[in-house]
Amino acid sequence: MTEDMAPGGTPEEAAELAALSAGIGADLRHRFTEIDGLRIHYVEAGSGDPLILLHGWPQHWWEWRHVIGPLATHYRVICPDIRGMGWSEGSVGGYRFERLARDLLDLMDQLGVRRARLVGRDWGLVVGYRACLNWPERFTQLVAMAGVHPWTVAGGALPVYTRPWHVYVLAALGRSRRVQARLVARAFTAWRHRGRYTIDETEVYLRRMRTTGAHQATRGFNRNLMAHEVPHFALRHRLLRLRVPTLHLNGDRDPLSAGVPQSYRDYADDMRLESIVDCGHFIPEEQPAVLVDRLLRFFDAGTERTPALSEPEVVSAG
Repeated sequence: MTEDMAPGGTPEEAAELAALSAGIGADLRHRFTEIDGLRIHYVEAGSGDPLILLHGWPQHWWEWRHVIGPLATHYRVICPDIRGMGWSEGSVGGYRFERLARDLLDLMDQLGVRRARLVGRDWGLVVGYRACLNWPERFTQLVAMAGVHPWTVAGGALPVYTRPWHVYVLAALGRSRRVQARLVARAFTAWRHRGRYTIDETEVYLRRMRTTGAHQATRGFNRNLMAHEVPHFALRHRLLRLRVPTLHLNGDRDPLSAGVPQSYRDYADDMRLESIVDCGHFIPEEQPAVLVDRLLRFFDAGTERTPALSEPEVVSAG
């Protein structure tokens, strides 16, 4: 069951979403549905084959604002807010990667989406990998962005583990709203390379990160990452097989993804790792035109692509 433009039951939130949607260049449809007992927000635009865009931390659906319009001319674009983030309701638990992937599958079922293309950045990346590993029959292609892959433990250099130090801090001290607020504010400056967020753009994200749901999600996600996911993938990564054709994109100036190894080659049927030049962690906002072009070329190639075993390709704006 879905409902239009009634976020949180308040007209103020509905007005806020409408204001954020203005000027995006697509007919956006904001809707809500219930998943795992939580009120989940998602945005739709366009028509055709479904394309799901999953945001990262500390953001929400609005990070896709520069690419929704161009992509919606080709696809039915669906942008959910991950539980606890944006306008989606949060929970104390439920932040294991498998549960977050199940949230995605439940949304697909409710929308009547049997198979979809999937793009995930940061938190969306880990949800995307987990969903495609568990349910490969539901996804035609995956684009993972701004992070590591599930086999990074096999060959990853030390900086891969030390640069995302915020994860360790949030796992240990994430109960503190002050700690969370400082790390959220730092992310928008330290992780972006090309361009800068305006004060108004930053506030769009900070407003939602001040909610109880976002506080729960930030703490829960990072505690789960350290307590469960890292040990799980360290012990079981050799048992994982990725069947979904995958493109993994990282910004060449992203401080969180430098040094991701080529170890996926032994575990993926059809996957390649590429870098986007002159780009940090926030790819859809730093290099939107380059990203749209690369996505469309990857999608157009479809499942007939030849598995790539060469060195990482560099994608530039030129």
